[in-house]
Amino acid sequence: MNFEEFTETIRTGLVQVFEMNDMDITVNKIVKNNGIMLTGINIRQAHTMVAPTIYINDFYREDVDKKEIDNIVLKIKRIYQGRCKENPVGEEVKNYLDFDWVSERIFYTLINHSMNEEMLQNVPYLPFYDLAIVFRCVFHIGQNGIASSVVSEDDMKRWGVDTKLLYQLAAKNTPRLFPPVMDKITRYLKVHANVPDSLLEDFPQDDDKLYVLSNSFGINGAAALLYEGLLADCADLVGEDIYVLPSSIHETIFAGVSIVDDPELLTEIVQEANDKVISQSDILSYNAYRYSRKAKRLMMIRSEQETVPV
Repeated sequence: MNFEEFTETIRTGLVQVFEMNDMDITVNKIVKNNGIMLTGINIRQAHTMVAPTIYINDFYREDVDKKEIDNIVLKIKRIYQGRCKENPVGEEVKNYLDFDWVSERIFYTLINHSMNEEMLQNVPYLPFYDLAIVFRCVFHIGQNGIASSVVSEDDMKRWGVDTKLLYQLAAKNTPRLFPPVMDKITRYLKVHANVPDSLLEDFPQDDDKLYVLSNSFGINGAAALLYEGLLADCADLVGEDIYVLPSSIHETIFAGVSIVDDPELLTEIVQEANDKVISQSDILSYNAYRYSRKAKRLMMIRSEQETVPV
């Protein structure tokens, strides 16, 4: 069974299990971060304005059989029901036209600039070294994730605002909505990445100068780099300048400069991790950075480039 056949079989199965005439079940191709194309199932009741999108790519196998199809359909139904129960965003979406309501919910994320050039043509953004600061509006934050949407150029025109105001609002809202978290790297790997103790035994025990920076949700946590004064706090924590490695869009790693013998190797480490470990949709940058306590600024290691958000 090819993927197109699989997709239609899943859609037909969902129509049958819901057994409701007022349900609209459609398939959409959606471009995600770094140009990754995913296939999503939208399940929408006729009287609602929005529908959860459930991506089905990870469910697919060429040799999937009927029993597995039935189980996948039921799992998608449970996912839909869980999201609807936890995340009733219909009223929130109605408020999307009201900028007073939206202004408290604008936040920013960091993405790779060159890998998202097509998407960036249609959204307001600010350059940040080799990255781009893009804006989103959050509708709901819950145990099953975050419901949000990218702010488009059309949204900005509809609200009568500019990119500078979006950044000012996001700079205020994002640390409040997504508080920063700094963890020693060994603890982070154990708690968040479920790395067993046996694999951490060979890790340097003197890790007081090696940390992971993210947010309390672990989603789009690399944007914590932008929080006012936070990089200075990170440097103060280790007592010296820091190197910043963009692990993914969800977190960064920072290390005291004294534990790095050859900073040029850091960029190679980042590039190798992106090519071999990090999923393409999660890649943030192929460069490494240094934060100077004296200059109070961030620089790319290889280019010495400086770009400061408005």
